[in-house]
Amino acid sequence: MKFYFFAVLTLLFTNSSLQAQNSDFAPVGAKWIYSELDFALRSVPHVIESVAKENYQGKWCSKLELNPPSVGVLPTPTYVYSQNDTVFFYSIWTNRFEMLYDFTAEVGDQWVVGGVYSVDNEGNTLLADTITVDSIGYIPVNGSSLKVWFIKHGLFYDWGRRIYDKIGNEGMFAPKYAMWELQVGDLRCFETPDTAFHFVSYPCDSTWFTINATTAPAEVLKIQVSPNPFQERIQITVQPLQSAHHFLLFNSMGNLIFREEFNGNFDFETSGLTSGLYHWIVVQEGQLLGRGCCLKLE
Repeated sequence: MKFYFFAVLTLLFTNSSLQAQNSDFAPVGAKWIYSELDFALRSVPHVIESVAKENYQGKWCSKLELNPPSVGVLPTPTYVYSQNDTVFFYSIWTNRFEMLYDFTAEVGDQWVVGGVYSVDNEGNTLLADTITVDSIGYIPVNGSSLKVWFIKHGLFYDWGRRIYDKIGNEGMFAPKYAMWELQVGDLRCFETPDTAFHFVSYPCDSTWFTINATTAPAEVLKIQVSPNPFQERIQITVQPLQSAHHFLLFNSMGNLIFREEFNGNFDFETSGLTSGLYHWIVVQEGQLLGRGCCLKLE
């Protein structure tokens, strides 16, 4: 009986300790809605949503799902937790939790976001971005006064210049490799079951695109490279099916390491590739049809 009572107390204490780590940064139902850009000059909604609370790697985390799955720093799902107004995320590069946001920072303070990937001008791998707070202010959003940290960060990463209190960066969720064209950027809206912040003048779920007004819009071509991140194989799918494509894969320095002509869909073995960030394009008769990034894990 004593053992049973002790076990119950231990379980309650463990769960309470885990839950105590968590604040309201990413409650279940929270959504970050960004703009995602593609080769067709479309801007479509990119949604990061908190779908559950889980004990992950010993921390009581918010489980975030990305739709559509993104590239670079964040896999789907992504796990984050907050403690003492500081937010941590689990990095697939360092296999540990890294600091992401410090909502206690003052002017002149710095913190390091580890576990994010980039390369410098000499090709050296960088796995950390240093954030410096230049100033702190408040902006009106939807009738509320929202605290904002104005920041600067490393040369070889893309992020935004403002961090919103308990929401995150205006540009993207985490610093990202900066050498290639951005795919996700600009926070449109942040929503929870209790609050809503609208940062743009149009609906959060809007899709913007450019067409030639003298011709009928063509069917949208969808290109998917999966899984992402990948390990042993990559599969390329194109919808609707077309012929005589070329798939080109480049390493982080821009060197071509793979080229293949294909009709419709194909896959290839990737165990010989080193871990890191890769960039791909799909072309047809010299015309760029799509581009993106993919991440190779160990």
